[in-house]
Amino acid sequence: MADIEEVREAIGRLGTILGGADPDFRRKIPDRTVSAWIKDLDVAFTGRLASGELVDVLEVDPVERSAAQLKLTLSSDDLIDLVAGRLHFGSGWARGRIRVDARLRDVLELRKFL
Repeated sequence: MADIEEVREAIGRLGTILGGADPDFRRKIPDRTVSAWIKDLDVAFTGRLASGELVDVLEVDPVERSAAQLKLTLSSDDLIDLVAGRLHFGSGWARGRIRVDARLRDVLELRKFL
């Protein structure tokens, strides 16, 4: 199990990954509020996808994430593996390691750049 500092770093790297995507592709990503609940640490982060970039990221109480349009639930180790490229988003989602509560189109868009 990763610790909270490793998770914070991974969230920051996730923002860098999203921001590094092709600008034309990022413009096609709809703006959405997002949250990630790291279930084994019982900590959550919220933010916004704006023009394909992850912005306004805050650590929040897991209860406060309920308003997000795109909600991820995963373990700290799965987040670390996802950001490091050891876990592909699609296979993690298909195997139940990453749970996504969102519109199907949003899930498919997210899958394209993670």
